[in-house]
Amino acid sequence: MNNDRVSLDAQSALRYLGQTVLIEMVWPDEDPEPVWRLLRVIGVVLPAEGVRDEPHFLTVPVGVTDEFASETFWDTIRTIRVMRHRDRQSSGNVLGRIAHPATSRSGAELPARRNSSTVPANGSTGAAHP
Repeated sequence: MNNDRVSLDAQSALRYLGQTVLIEMVWPDEDPEPVWRLLRVIGVVLPAEGVRDEPHFLTVPVGVTDEFASETFWDTIRTIRVMRHRDRQSSGNVLGRIAHPATSRSGAELPARRNSSTVPANGSTGAAHP
């Protein structure tokens, strides 16, 4: 398993601001198994001497309305991917293509013109096709 973490700095982190992201987080000292989260990045916190030493994102889970954001520290992020908006028929996945099962089709061809005097709106010509 790849243990390399994503390398973030102030400039690269700002491109995630306002985005919905899929994040893989790891804590090798506590739990070797990665955790995946779908989050919306609403803030970027940079290190400030005497205030905060570790940079992190302020995030909220997608679909959850909380009063307060959570901190997602950069040193726990192994993978981060922006989720692009897609229409409702698209899969929206970012991890690769989803294999759709082959559907059985009758093999009948539909006529080019529908809803005419000879072809009804449903495309049926009335003829049997194997």
